Amino acid sequence: MTRVFVWNCQLPRLPSSLHAHLHDSGTYLSGALFTLGWWIFLDGLILSRTHDSIALGFEDWLPGLLCTLGMIITNSIDLSLLREDGFGYGSSGLAGKAKLTLFIGIALLAGGLAGSLTILTIKYIVPQVAADVLYIGFTGVLQSVAILLASVALWLVHNSDYDNQYNFVLN
Repeated sequence: MTRVFVWNCQLPRLPSSLHAHLHDSGTYLSGALFTLGWWIFLDGLILSRTHDSIALGFEDWLPGLLCTLGMIITNSIDLSLLREDGFGYGSSGLAGKAKLTLFIGIALLAGGLAGSLTILTIKYIVPQVAADVLYIGFTGVLQSVAILLASVALWLVHNSDYDNQYNFVLN
């Protein structure tokens, strides 16, 4: 029996009847969070068209795009690649490359979240805009948080010991 530890804390074991549906429901949850994040941002984008005082530019789109790219990069790495210990002479160094790629993906996710918070502060909070315009600034932050949570959910579900591979079947 293998134990799964996250940050030196053991995860609770699920009943075996839930193992079959964990992969699918986690994937659906991740997709719902990702869609919700972009939906909220598009709501703010549409609402910004009704206000003459605010104009959304590329800087408002950039955090969501960075988080999306970070989610794609982070979830394209298999957990088994990170556990390889090939540091000897003649080794492929695949574990190191996978760790670097994972770091870049997580940095993009964190940078997108930090960027959305910075844009909220500089563009919306400091000038003390009206509450309905402030909502437009919060949509970028909510989008980044939703994409970050979607990425974490997808990473945990697809890198669990229950089903460690994507299985694509072409009919």
